[in-house]
Amino acid sequence: MEVSGVNGKLILGKGYIEIVRKGFMALMTQGFKGNKKIALKQISAIQFKPAGIFTNGYIQFSFLGGSESKSGLMMAVHDENTIMFTKVQQEAFEKIKEKIESEIYS
Repeated sequence: MEVSGVNGKLILGKGYIEIVRKGFMALMTQGFKGNKKIALKQISAIQFKPAGIFTNGYIQFSFLGGSESKSGLMMAVHDENTIMFTKVQQEAFEKIKEKIESEIYS
């Protein structure tokens, strides 16, 4: 299962997620960072902020041994474990979040 957001793509594979950075917004927010693969068993938390009328939402992963931003949308934009999405893309991100949680917590 995979979904595309504003600054990257989130792929749910067998036992892992992968954050893929491609496109202009990925370059602007993440620079030349490559793809990142995280084992599901390493994920310790998922933060989900719904998109608003004028702001993007985001999904952010915390994992053992990782470092993520701690304060709001502006910091999340540059966090390598975060993918931003628009209101139109939000439903797909809600579905993949539920799927990831069901695999982590089952």
